Amino acid sequence: MSDAPENGRRSRRKGYYKRQIELEAAKQGLTVEEYGVYKGSAGSVIEPINSAGGLLFLAILISLFSSVAVVAGVVTLINNEVTSWVELIVGFAIVLFVVPTSWAYYLKERKAVRLRRASGKTLQHPTRRSTVRD
Repeated sequence: MSDAPENGRRSRRKGYYKRQIELEAAKQGLTVEEYGVYKGSAGSVIEPINSAGGLLFLAILISLFSSVAVVAGVVTLINNEVTSWVELIVGFAIVLFVVPTSWAYYLKERKAVRLRRASGKTLQHPTRRSTVRD
């Protein structure tokens, strides 16, 4: 398989956001650990919520909705009303992936905020992509 675009669209390059974090951190004189999660909006339709407070809000919201979904799934299992095992298993798998990921992003950003405060560094959010288009 080649990296050539199909139907005029570019294929996703592996590690794109990791490279963006490294470039932005270096540009601002921060380590990758001090920079935290990706703060640009490249590839986003809406402005991302990636401050520590915003990520905490999203993690709590995702956890609440996921809890309701898990309870509904367990009730369905207990009442023996499962109509589609595939949907139930996929739903549980999504919850098992999304909830820990949302909390991991929050903890990563929280740690970055603490490191920046401890070293007295500030962060300017990127206004555009750090790399030029191919």
